[in-house]
Amino acid sequence: MSMDLNALNVFVTLFKSGSTLRAAAKLNRSQSFVSKTLAQLREELGDPLFIRTAHGLQPTSYATQIAPKLQNAIEQISVALEPETFSPAKLQFISIHISEPLLVMIAKPLINKIRSYTDAIIEIRQWRKDSNNALIDGNIDIGIQALKERSQELYQKKVASAAAKLIGNQSGEYVKLMVDDYNENLDLYRSVIDENINATILVDNYAVLSQLMDQHCTYSFQLPDKKYNDDIGVDIAIICHSAKRYNPKTVWLSEICESVINAAIEK
Repeated sequence: MSMDLNALNVFVTLFKSGSTLRAAAKLNRSQSFVSKTLAQLREELGDPLFIRTAHGLQPTSYATQIAPKLQNAIEQISVALEPETFSPAKLQFISIHISEPLLVMIAKPLINKIRSYTDAIIEIRQWRKDSNNALIDGNIDIGIQALKERSQELYQKKVASAAAKLIGNQSGEYVKLMVDDYNENLDLYRSVIDENINATILVDNYAVLSQLMDQHCTYSFQLPDKKYNDDIGVDIAIICHSAKRYNPKTVWLSEICESVINAAIEK
């Protein structure tokens, strides 16, 4: 089957925007061109692709299945056609969001390693719920957080596993570290301590958590090596916009982050 790359780009833009009008604006083409291209794709692919609803164009199950694959394919082609001109030294701004407590473990060596390549402004911030949308909107470069179900617009690569170890004064109250976009509704500690236990102190700051350990206890996540095994575990992923998966800056930052995480594991 011969398929026009421009037509496929129209399809991906339609999938992301949900409207022929918005897609036309993003592509700098007329709405009639987008509609005509959609009609051609429907005929060639043998599927309606989108159903018009009161809230815009609703993709069919087939469209939902192929859209991420086509977006990645188009991105790879675009990268292949670009000249190799990327240089970290030319970067002006870098933004990475990292979930605690991993943020505390790797922030300093990560900053030092990035700084060895570039004088760019480096922004390292704690991962929040809105970090997902910030990645999609292009406001941050990459994120590091738990591997979990996310929007199809985000690409995740598992880079390590973390495990939890009970620390602190076990005769005191149990303190739960609230990690945004991860364990707000999870009580993982119940499966290894007591299914009826309740966390009576909740904090969202790792430094505060550490200060409480002389009187209380918690499960503290650590970067284990391959032989480490514990009852509570979580996979750690580097996250980026799917369309920027092969972007030179994204690839460079991902490699640096992965190397820093691996170095922390080997300590």
